[in-house]
Amino acid sequence: MGFSISAISAVSVMGAIRHSVKAFTLLAVLTSASGFIWIQNAYADTASSVVMNAETVSTEASVDTATGSAAQDLTLVGSWQLVSGRYLNEKHEWVDYQNLNLSAIKVISARHFSFTTVKNVDGVSQFWAAGSGTYQATATEYTERPELNSFGAAKGAEFVFSYAIKGQELHTQRVENGELKEVEVWQRLD
Repeated sequence: MGFSISAISAVSVMGAIRHSVKAFTLLAVLTSASGFIWIQNAYADTASSVVMNAETVSTEASVDTATGSAAQDLTLVGSWQLVSGRYLNEKHEWVDYQNLNLSAIKVISARHFSFTTVKNVDGVSQFWAAGSGTYQATATEYTERPELNSFGAAKGAEFVFSYAIKGQELHTQRVENGELKEVEVWQRLD
């Protein structure tokens, strides 16, 4: 289940307020009765400031400040573990990830992605591939733009996936020049 930026902001606000309440309570015990009135006022100012900042974050999340376009589909945000997949190799043969003993974790934030994939060979994990960079998403399409990668993607390369979230799974497909190249299923970790 994905969380909206408003829900995440509300949790962050409540955490900040709880932290502030503890600090102000400690200060209240250490000060006189007249000092306590000042502390209460300072707490009220801090709490309203935290709420206003959370509202600003929520508002800013609805518009991509770099492009002015609509916000990312935040249902992608989280950590994902590879469940299954396959890709079309250079010989136009489908290669199943399970046959390669691949495992991977992908982390997607509000604007960035990162993944690491390893291959299990005789019980030993060996590096397979990694990449990180920025992405853009709509309700059905996810485009990765790797800035760092181990697989030779050129600067400015884009990998466009169609996707669907089914329960706790992220299902992706990548088509390149009209040909299906990759299919993956990821399980949400958090």
